[in-house]
Amino acid sequence: MQSRQGQLIDTARHVQAFLDENAAIIGPSIAGSRSNLDDAVAQLNAMAVTQSGSKIQSKGATARQKSLRRTLRTIFMKPVADVAKLKLGDVPEMSALVMPPKQLGSTQLVAAAHGMADAAQIHQPVFTDVGLPDDFITALRGAADAVTASLDTRQVQVGLRTGATVGIQQQEKRVRSLFKLINALVVPKLGNDVVLLAKWKATKAIAPSFVNQVVAPPAATTPPVSAQAAPSGTPVAAPPADTTPVSTPVATTAPAADSTAAAQPQA
Repeated sequence: MQSRQGQLIDTARHVQAFLDENAAIIGPSIAGSRSNLDDAVAQLNAMAVTQSGSKIQSKGATARQKSLRRTLRTIFMKPVADVAKLKLGDVPEMSALVMPPKQLGSTQLVAAAHGMADAAQIHQPVFTDVGLPDDFITALRGAADAVTASLDTRQVQVGLRTGATVGIQQQEKRVRSLFKLINALVVPKLGNDVVLLAKWKATKAIAPSFVNQVVAPPAATTPPVSAQAAPSGTPVAAPPADTTPVSTPVATTAPAADSTAAAQPQA
């Protein structure tokens, strides 16, 4: 059962409780609709139980089927195949006395097991002489039939679950339709009683589902290094000095006079 269907059942129960609490005000005029609502809710509950139970039973039958398949292959079929390979050689029935592929479906595996039993019965003394039980053919057929029974059990559970799922969908539509009908009958009965009207409105409202919504966590914000608290007793480093070079003013000193001119003698 999906979450919205569970919420619908809860809402229907709240509606039933409201109608019971206010039966004196609402009166018997909605008796037919109320009876239909009670029936729809009961069926919805029963089908939800069937759906859940059949799902569990189906999983159990699937696990049992895998176990029975493994038992059929390893305990009952493999010894027959091994003996046939060592003792029978190229008899016409040899193709039925080999192990089938592991990926073979359950129905085909059962058919192969019965075919192996038929072929082994023709040469039964060869198998019993090397130590297989006298009833090994009967045991082989019984193990194959157990796999068939597990298939049938699982199919029954799958059918129950499918039927319950369809039934739940139908009853869900029925309950929603009855909500609308009962609302049309109840509101006039409540008149101008704003308290009861508000309570009725809240009662018949189906809560939205938040089950499948995933809220993303808020992005982590790392505080600036300067804002992070330093451990006690640890000196806090001063921020680095500004490394922008300071412009140096250009020297304005006039160049010295030519030394050659200074050395010339005066006239």
